[in-house]
Amino acid sequence: MPLLDRLSATPDDDSGQNQPPPQDLSPIIPGRSGRPGYSLEALRERIERELIEETANRPDILNNLATEAEQRDLVRDVADYVLGQDAIRLDHRVKADLIDRAYRNLFSFGPLDGCLLDPDVIEITATAPHAVHARRRGDKPEPVQPPFDDAYHFESILDRILAAGGTNLAHAGPFAEVGAVLKGRRARISLAGPPVSPGYSLTLRLHPAHALALDDLTAAPALIPPLAADVLRAILAAERGLLIVGDAGTGKTTLAGALAVALPAQSRAAIVERAAEMPLPPGAAHHAGGDFGAALRAAAAESPGWLVADEICGDDSAAVWDILSRDDAPRLIAVFRGTHRPDRLLSALSMLIRKERPALDQRELVAALARHFPFVVALKAPDGAPQLSQIAALRAAPSGESLALEPLLSWQNGAWTLGPGAADLPLDPPSGP
Repeated sequence: MPLLDRLSATPDDDSGQNQPPPQDLSPIIPGRSGRPGYSLEALRERIERELIEETANRPDILNNLATEAEQRDLVRDVADYVLGQDAIRLDHRVKADLIDRAYRNLFSFGPLDGCLLDPDVIEITATAPHAVHARRRGDKPEPVQPPFDDAYHFESILDRILAAGGTNLAHAGPFAEVGAVLKGRRARISLAGPPVSPGYSLTLRLHPAHALALDDLTAAPALIPPLAADVLRAILAAERGLLIVGDAGTGKTTLAGALAVALPAQSRAAIVERAAEMPLPPGAAHHAGGDFGAALRAAAAESPGWLVADEICGDDSAAVWDILSRDDAPRLIAVFRGTHRPDRLLSALSMLIRKERPALDQRELVAALARHFPFVVALKAPDGAPQLSQIAALRAAPSGESLALEPLLSWQNGAWTLGPGAADLPLDPPSGP
């Protein structure tokens, strides 16, 4: 199997080789027979350097390594050679950890492997070789130890990550945002680098290896309560569109993916993404990467029953209005990065459309937004824990010149409470608080 395929593939849980690496190597091992002590990290670096030097002019050696086991065998052979040079003998467990760490740096994602293999990790950030953090669901970011050795080590792993998304550092430019599958998990890769910053800054937004259903999002630490899952299913069953809003890191893409999976089996869905990170329902048409506005138009031209867009922004103003103004527009599930506060949200939506249509009649704009986004799901992340803020109905005011949000499901007096508008939806008896 080619290397990039193995980097993307879901690990085999029965293989010890796919378990997270040890958190640290013992720093110093005493020397034998008067020899000086030595650092296991220094030994690891020697093993990696030796393998790179031996294969630098022999690409055939690496090309002939068809499996992970063959790659590990090569690392083991080089480790035996390096250890033999100084007559170093290691406990078999220490030696196995040493070889495993070298393998991950040479053929995988180095110090990020443990985070990628941990299903609870939902975000990884690296702003410098020694500034690497991981955030688990419901928790604040914590340092990843050990971090990268130096800038060269950091950039070599960045190149490998970008390769999984079909690009590399040389072609990524100062900003890059692509989707990839890393160790079986869909991820959004966001990278900023020179010349806009002195070094590289990486953010990996990680999704589960398998598509999540709405009910999965109600499990602790819950993104939505069980009652919200019922309300959202009722909105889909009523074939009504909705807008998902929230700041970065509030779970918007996760919720959009669960809604796409929950669409009725007979629905013809089209998914448009900036980065290919969303699990796709069976039979869905997929558009990702490149010009997002052009992808929106191409998806709408296919006349799907539903169009899921992750995420719309000001640059897409013309394409969004082209869809909203169509009489035969598909039902929409759209992700929009913005505040969950109603007053600011409504202003941001108007600004989004008016960026390209400043002279648009206000009544026409209000009618289109209310028609295509009759419901709004607002998410927030207090203390870094994504959660539902409210589900609301988006209504045009009697004058037709303004919009209002009417709470459909909101937190009141210590409980999630349905508003009067819920009576218009095909809701079953509530499944939980």
